[in-house]
Amino acid sequence: MRLTQLQAEESVNELPFQDLINQNLTDSVTYLIKHQERIIGFVELEQLEKGTYKLTKFVVTKLDHSEQLIEIFYHILEKVDRQDADHLLVETKEEPLIELLNLLGFKRWTTATDTLGYSYS
Repeated sequence: MRLTQLQAEESVNELPFQDLINQNLTDSVTYLIKHQERIIGFVELEQLEKGTYKLTKFVVTKLDHSEQLIEIFYHILEKVDRQDADHLLVETKEEPLIELLNLLGFKRWTTATDTLGYSYS
């Protein structure tokens, strides 16, 4: 499982989920989720302010097992960390996802409703 950044010159017309990928946002980065060289989804991260990123889109096909979801989130955390980030935010009301994020070290974000944050410091 790996995440590769969608390059500006790549055509999204031939990609799965092409109607969901927004290439017009200047402060966002899209990563394709690949498993055995097959694209199984994508994530979109938006820089809210210096050092703070938010997971704005997360689309994935059916996974083989639940551990793959944890692996994807570890890859997301690594990608954001390489951007010299201080925080990664995820907005959700889904209890199973909240439990997973808590397991990975995310905490309730006090300045935003239904948001959990991961601090890199």
